[in-house]
Amino acid sequence: DAVSLDNATYPWPSKAHFVTSLLFSSPRLPFSDAQKRAVLSWAQQLGARDVPSLGAIKKSQKYLDSLVGDPTEKVTAHSGNVFYINDVAKSIAKDYANPLTHFAMQDYPEDSGEEMSQVFNGKKMLLDLPSPPAARVDGMIYFTGELLQDDSGGYFIPERFFYASLPADSSDGDSDPCEQPDGRALYALGRAVERTEAGFIVNEHREIIPTSIFMRSFEEITATPGELDCGLTSSSSKYATLSPNPLREKSNGRMVHTVPLLVFMDDVSGNISKQWNKHHAIYMSNANLPREMLEKEFFVRFVTSSPHAAPMELMRAMKESICNAAESGIIAWDCKYNEEVLLIPYALFLAGDNPMQAEECSHAGLNCNFFCRTCDIGGTKEFKASSDGYRSLFTSGNTRTPEDTTAEIHKQFETAFKSGASEKIKNLVSSTGIRDSASNSILNALVELGKKLRKRAAGTQALPEAEVTAALEKEFSELLQGEKLDNAINPLLGMEAGFDIHMDTPTEILHTILLGVVKYFWGQTVFLLDKAKLMGIFQVRLESVDKNGLNAPCLNADYICHYKGSLIGKHFKSLAQVMPFLIYDLVPSTVLNAWALIGELVVLVWHTKIVHTETYLAKLSRTIQDFLNVTAQCAPSIIISKPKFHFLVHLPAYIRRFGPAVIFSTERYESFNHVFRLTCVYSNRQAPSRDSCRVFAHQDIIKHIVTGGFWYDNDASKWVQGGAQILGYLDEHPEQARLLGLSVFNRNAPIPGKSSPLLPWKATRCWTILKTAQPGTVYYRGKSVVAREGDVAFLNSHVIFRRADGQMCVGRVREILLSPEDPNTVVHIGLQLFSFADTLHTSVNLPCLNLTDDEVVTTAADIICVVNLQHNCVDSQCTDTISQPVRQERLETSRTKPIIRHKSTPHYFFNAYSIHNYDHIHLVLPEALRELPLRVTNAAEVREMAVQHMKQKKASKKSGNAPQQDDHMEHDTQIPPMVAPTFDRPP
Repeated sequence: DAVSLDNATYPWPSKAHFVTSLLFSSPRLPFSDAQKRAVLSWAQQLGARDVPSLGAIKKSQKYLDSLVGDPTEKVTAHSGNVFYINDVAKSIAKDYANPLTHFAMQDYPEDSGEEMSQVFNGKKMLLDLPSPPAARVDGMIYFTGELLQDDSGGYFIPERFFYASLPADSSDGDSDPCEQPDGRALYALGRAVERTEAGFIVNEHREIIPTSIFMRSFEEITATPGELDCGLTSSSSKYATLSPNPLREKSNGRMVHTVPLLVFMDDVSGNISKQWNKHHAIYMSNANLPREMLEKEFFVRFVTSSPHAAPMELMRAMKESICNAAESGIIAWDCKYNEEVLLIPYALFLAGDNPMQAEECSHAGLNCNFFCRTCDIGGTKEFKASSDGYRSLFTSGNTRTPEDTTAEIHKQFETAFKSGASEKIKNLVSSTGIRDSASNSILNALVELGKKLRKRAAGTQALPEAEVTAALEKEFSELLQGEKLDNAINPLLGMEAGFDIHMDTPTEILHTILLGVVKYFWGQTVFLLDKAKLMGIFQVRLESVDKNGLNAPCLNADYICHYKGSLIGKHFKSLAQVMPFLIYDLVPSTVLNAWALIGELVVLVWHTKIVHTETYLAKLSRTIQDFLNVTAQCAPSIIISKPKFHFLVHLPAYIRRFGPAVIFSTERYESFNHVFRLTCVYSNRQAPSRDSCRVFAHQDIIKHIVTGGFWYDNDASKWVQGGAQILGYLDEHPEQARLLGLSVFNRNAPIPGKSSPLLPWKATRCWTILKTAQPGTVYYRGKSVVAREGDVAFLNSHVIFRRADGQMCVGRVREILLSPEDPNTVVHIGLQLFSFADTLHTSVNLPCLNLTDDEVVTTAADIICVVNLQHNCVDSQCTDTISQPVRQERLETSRTKPIIRHKSTPHYFFNAYSIHNYDHIHLVLPEALRELPLRVTNAAEVREMAVQHMKQKKASKKSGNAPQQDDHMEHDTQIPPMVAPTFDRPP
């Protein structure tokens, strides 16, 4: 039955129904029907009042789905596969109708100058895509492409709206809707227009003006008789028209926003067990949200999944859902301004692992000759092993385009009608790297039919070629089911709104770096350590590494060394930050250089905020090239056999296009795969796609209602939201918010740790430093202090702090004094200072620190963050070990493990490879220590030597002899004598 809008628990009939539904809708805590009955029975046995039955709960669930809007739709693919999809339009509408999301969203791209931290700072949204079509100034809506008049009386036609920081000399006048609290204002890029007797003259040069000076809209101008009668001059017609934007009529007076979407597709098992139950699933995120919210599980939207349909069939349904929503427009409630708005969605980029992105690009994959989906680099194995071919792998080739890819697919279909089509198509794929999985079944059917028709039985004549062609054309028409070929091939090749599939499948850092190049080097390094029987020393050093300030919990030495062949991304991410400290004397210098560069690369790529974009991109490109050159020294052939090394070359361009690389990382979606699996586990597997869609749809509805979202009530004919008890529930019950995937409700900040008893001022270390009199003053001695960035610094932790003169320094926490009146208040912190050496360490190329005898006293407000330092065992020659008890079940056991006994020297390394607090690490470094030297200064020689090594290895393999350094080799006179590669074997 319908619930009254006046009910405090609307749209639930009672609080019991609401609380029970909320518990049973937790994404990471699903309940089977049997478990639900047991919970309800348990509540009844304890005497709880108004406990609903399971039937009542299910009835309430159906009522909510119909009330808010059930987004689940059935799709039948051309192949006959049936699956379900949650309508994209309904999901996007919820984002604007929910204060939790809409108040954090940004509707326009932003020019942040040299900075870049969000996807809307990227080049694509700022310059390459069509602009958000409308801006509101003083209650009036202005559209792009329409003539308007500013407050000076001049005319202007805006082409693009964007945010930018206000000029430094701007006045502090009254704010308007175009100005933001953080000092940004909305600007328009367009062309000034002059009204003359000959007509309106549009300036050929574009200019930028603030939207706050807009005065009269196109609607008002057209309402003035005769103002537009003069028309445009002939020379101006190429720049603009004097007609309204089509969206003005379509929006019917509503504000119009564009919504960029991040789309992810992956293959994932539907089982919790090890048995593989393959599904393909698509998720999406609203790119108008800030990166910090995109990382949260709560803001990931499930779209579709199927164990039967092919990936491109799912993607075709996704594309149609987006395009249909864009064509018709989505009418949603803007909870920020309390009005209806029109939304136009579009796909910004497709995230995924490399094989999936290759399929989305109609590319043959990583094992073909032309292995790059972004550019045309590649060739035969012989060419790639030649000097020219090998050098080309270190650079970007000609960028692939959807038009060229489509033309190549058409060419393959034309070839399918000819004799010998199978081999010819194989050669086409081999020479271009193009293979379209969406239409591959049709192509194969034509080829097989052609073979059958041309096959001549004994004593019979072959069919005339004209008849064969006619039969193939008939079969082709039937396979297309009356559609055009363009409607049967990859649907992503024909997407509009500025979508380029080859440029909008960015290099994914989890699979390309951590599970790619880092994993390859880990395998090769472990091979060297095992061969030299040094794995034991490596494990002892890994056990002894200082993890404080590293924020890398996955450095369990026993696990990493025992399961060294089965590590996952989080292990490689942690290892990349400490490897040079573990292997400095265990491996050749080239391998040590490679790990040092991996550490630099990982820190650069996991930047969440880029302060100086051009400087950063230049440094990233330099680091990538240096790493590839060192890789050529270590294993020349791996550059050819592992395409992920080449994919690194494209990373700077993608960062410029979409913002920091963490934005297009798939870690958030890989984590969400667990939530998807749980929906499969509690399904009877009879309709897996429908069941998953319905579960996620209901979960989204519950999350939308309890976080204050609006929806349209058809009975009341207005936009409504939940009752008073519903809206305040998560604030009072943060544990329920966490079950929904939210962690922002009532999170308590960490407080300082305290130890007793009270100490007089003169008994403290801080007194010995300050020597100031505080008669009768006593303090508690603290165990920890919370830094400005939220880190917890314990005694003997290393921190970055700011001195009274403003200088940033590194110190060791020696004492923490707490107020006796409020033990949660830190009064004094005693720090022992470090000083930086003048140069980088010659072996590991890291900044060196010396612990001095100088000490200072500061306050908690001056402690910026915790930082990771490692003892300089290289110069201190720390080789002795001591035994440490092994802890099991939170207890010390009689078992022991060896760890390094560090010598009592004051020498330390400043861990510049630490991802945590990287921005403060960079700032505290002296200017002379920020630029790391190139490991390879003779790149051309190194690459030529790599080619010569591969030739030598191939010649030796053919002759059956072990490779000799100088035999059967033709050396360039300018190439120095070759050093054998450190490792050049398949990992």
